[in-house]
Amino acid sequence: MPLSSIAHQRLHHQRISQTEFEKPEEVVSWMGAMQAQDYLGSLWAIGLRTKNATEADVEKALTNRTIIRTWPMRGTLHFVAPADARWMLKTFTPRVITRCAGIYKQEGLDKKTFTKSAKLLTAALEGGKQLTRKEVYEVLERGKVAAGNTRGLHILGHLAMQGLICFGARKGKQPTFTLLDEWIPATKMPVAEEAMAAFTLRYFASHGPATVQDFAWWTGLSTTEAKAAHEAVKSQLTEETIQGITYWTASSNSVVKTKSPGVYLLPGFDEYLLGYTNRTPAIDTTRYKQIAGNGNGLLSSTIVINSQIVGMWKRTIQKDTAIVEAQAFDTFNKTQKNAVAAAAKKYSKFLDLDVKII
Repeated sequence: MPLSSIAHQRLHHQRISQTEFEKPEEVVSWMGAMQAQDYLGSLWAIGLRTKNATEADVEKALTNRTIIRTWPMRGTLHFVAPADARWMLKTFTPRVITRCAGIYKQEGLDKKTFTKSAKLLTAALEGGKQLTRKEVYEVLERGKVAAGNTRGLHILGHLAMQGLICFGARKGKQPTFTLLDEWIPATKMPVAEEAMAAFTLRYFASHGPATVQDFAWWTGLSTTEAKAAHEAVKSQLTEETIQGITYWTASSNSVVKTKSPGVYLLPGFDEYLLGYTNRTPAIDTTRYKQIAGNGNGLLSSTIVINSQIVGMWKRTIQKDTAIVEAQAFDTFNKTQKNAVAAAAKKYSKFLDLDVKII
């Protein structure tokens, strides 16, 4: 397999170039976890991997609790399946909390403050209540816990990583928070080793071909832990060494032998890029710096042609129309321009809006 085929295989296994999935929860379960700090972009990340789901369908899945949004890995927001939420929080977040010790100290957040915040929010959210971030901060402030600047956000993230709260349904355009144990009923915690093995296999099935280092980065596990998890499922994986790097994919995956002619509009934090520590199969380092902008942690939405990221796009909503501004790294020929316009039609159906390409 040449290096250029790695990205093509990933498009297929991530269910971007073709999919059998009808429901948002099927996508999330297959992927294991999907980065979700850019809320509207993350809805599209799920939608583009389904046959015909709309933005409303994905939000309905959140409201119906068939997918969960929380901080299960790397201190970053992800969508996960309800069955995975608790064991993932228990497995992956302790190291993140430890890593945040310096930030907590700087913000004046100690065990006493977190305990008090937990009591305040438990009392405020009991009975299935869902509060916006502003309302949560007001609860904290009334309880004499300062929530200004980024302090409140660190409190929310910490309590979510401890499994107390998670995101609820949106209230208007505002996200809400609710008690995890009320939002999704408690289930028997799976055996840690079995859960990790199944999760590891899912990663290499949905993200493969990928390296053990990719898996370690994605989960936040140490290299030693990632190697152990990989070893547990190694017999179910197929390896391929390209330019001295060993890639793995689930043996059950079908190998795509033809090049993908597809054109896709991906959101900024899509798993096609952020599912790996090495993104060069899909984009070279110089181009990646372009989509990363000024290094403020934001990533531009990307245009993929023949499995390679060849440009960026952004949207603006004007009444009943989504204006999509497409920008090539170099230039688009007429065929490519037409293909980008065709790709935007799927996005139009997802939004249930007209789309205009500029």
